[in-house]
Amino acid sequence: MWNKDKSLILSRILTITAAGVCIFIAFFIPTISEWYKYEMAFEATSIFDRSTMFLPMCITMYVCDALALAALWNLHLLLRNISRDQVFIPRNTSCLRRISWICMAAGAVLMIFGLWSSIFAFIGMAAVMFGLIMRVLKNVFEKAVEIKSENDFTI
Repeated sequence: MWNKDKSLILSRILTITAAGVCIFIAFFIPTISEWYKYEMAFEATSIFDRSTMFLPMCITMYVCDALALAALWNLHLLLRNISRDQVFIPRNTSCLRRISWICMAAGAVLMIFGLWSSIFAFIGMAAVMFGLIMRVLKNVFEKAVEIKSENDFTI
């Protein structure tokens, strides 16, 4: 039977797997950048020429890969705290805050790369939107921590 403990274990496994995929992809970023430069020629024109996009794409992908690893690490810390039944604590709020800023930073980096490839500007906007959603969740969590703290002092 599926329960919350199995769901938490699955979330932790998927987080570790995603981190492994990020590390694996880091070794192939130059190859991916070269492939994208030549194979995605059907895309609409952008501000800068596609022939100059190899280095900016490599830099963008390395920065986003590092940001993804940082976000996954914070997610791992959050899930570890939850598995220890430490849900409404300030450390979890901090993890959510960091994840939101990481998403917004990744979105900014992707929007800058959108100058070479316009599809990345849209992906960057989606990342910023996800960062905003994470900020709202962080604010909800922060309020829950405050209410829990008040309740602990009341009893």
